[in-house]
Amino acid sequence: MLLTAIVSALSSTAPAADLPRIMSMNVCTDQLVLLLAETEQIVSLSDLSLDPSLSYLHAEAAPYPKNSGRAEEVFLARPDLVVTGTFSLHNTTSLLETLDFAVEEFAYDQSVDTIPGEIRRMGALIGQDARAETIASAYERDLADLRARQCTMKPTAIAYEQNGVVLGEGTLADSVIDAAGFTNLATELGYSAMTPLPLEHLVSHQPDIVVVSEPMTDAPALADQIAHHPALRALETSRIGAFVPRGAWACGGPFVIEAVRALTELREEIASCDPAR
Repeated sequence: MLLTAIVSALSSTAPAADLPRIMSMNVCTDQLVLLLAETEQIVSLSDLSLDPSLSYLHAEAAPYPKNSGRAEEVFLARPDLVVTGTFSLHNTTSLLETLDFAVEEFAYDQSVDTIPGEIRRMGALIGQDARAETIASAYERDLADLRARQCTMKPTAIAYEQNGVVLGEGTLADSVIDAAGFTNLATELGYSAMTPLPLEHLVSHQPDIVVVSEPMTDAPALADQIAHHPALRALETSRIGAFVPRGAWACGGPFVIEAVRALTELREEIASCDPAR
C-alpha cells in the first residue's frame, strides 16, 4: 500500500548537510517537497500550502515558513534550489534565473500516469532518489491494482465544480474518473479542460454520480450554491456528494491514488462487476 511505502521512505534519511536547501513557490511542488525532503531541507513553502481545498498535505505544511512567490523572498533566503509550477509567476521565475538561482519548473499533472515521473524527478533534484522511487513504485502498484478492478460496466460520473464548471477531457480529474472505471460525462459530451456546463444540460443527462466541491466552512461563497440547486438535488437516480477526499486531485502527487480509490469503491457500490450481484 502507498501509505506503508511513504512511512518506510520517510524512515530512511540522509545527512541534511549534504542535501540542497529547497524553496517551493507552488502548491503542487509544495506537496512533493513535503513528501520527499528532510525537514532541514525545506526553506519555505507557498502560502497556498495551507489551503485544504488545494493541498492534501495542508496539515503537514503548517510548521514551515511560507512565501508569497516573490523574487525578493528568494533573494533573502538564498536557497540552493527553487521549485515552482509552470502556471506560477513567470516574471519571478525569469528574474530568479537572471540572478543565477537554480529554478526548476513542474508542469501541472494532467494524468494519473505522469505522477510517478514527477515524483522521481523531484527526488533526483533534492537528493532523495531512493525515497522517491519507493513512493512512486508503490503508487504505480496501487494504480495498477485499482485499474484491474474495472469491468465493462462503466457508469457515468461528472465533476461539477463552483459556478457549474466541469472538469473535462485533459484534466487530472478526467484521468482519475477513467482510472476508477467511470465514463466522464463531461468528456463524453465533448467538453475539455475546465468549462462551464449549464445545469439544465447536466440534469437532462442524469449522470450516475455527480462529484461536487466540498464548500469551505470558513469562507462561504455564492459559487458553491450550484451544488445545492433544487434541480440538481431532484435527480432521483443520481448520487451527489464530495466523494473525493479534499485536495486529493487538485495537484499531481501520490495522494491522487486516494481519489482513484474512493471513486473505485463508489463505482463498485453502484455497478458491481460480479454478474451474480
